Amino acid sequence: MPATTYPDLAISYLGNVYNSAARRFYQRHGVRLIEAAFEAHQERNDISLMITKHCLRFSFNLCPKQAKGIEGVQGQVRADAMTLVDGNNSYRLEFDCRACEMHVIGKISNHVLNGGPPSA
Repeated sequence: MPATTYPDLAISYLGNVYNSAARRFYQRHGVRLIEAAFEAHQERNDISLMITKHCLRFSFNLCPKQAKGIEGVQGQVRADAMTLVDGNNSYRLEFDCRACEMHVIGKISNHVLNGGPPSA
């Protein structure tokens, strides 16, 4: 029986493909481009570290969707980026209002990189 075809031809680091068995699985199902999982420490640029439905703009009453029907505010509230600071770390927050998602954007921490990936 032939393997079912995966709906996408490419998987980003968000697909969490970390080991060779996972890579072979997706290849058997037709995926052609498979990025390594975040834990493989191959991402060096700013990336989405977390994507969540919990939105700080919504919590602070700055959601463009909330302001839609409010007279005098309609069209003035935009989903501009925000910054989340935790100690010495800062993370850019980006908002995908159409999907109702908040993305926490940052780089892999040096202490994580220096530890290297766990042995497989």
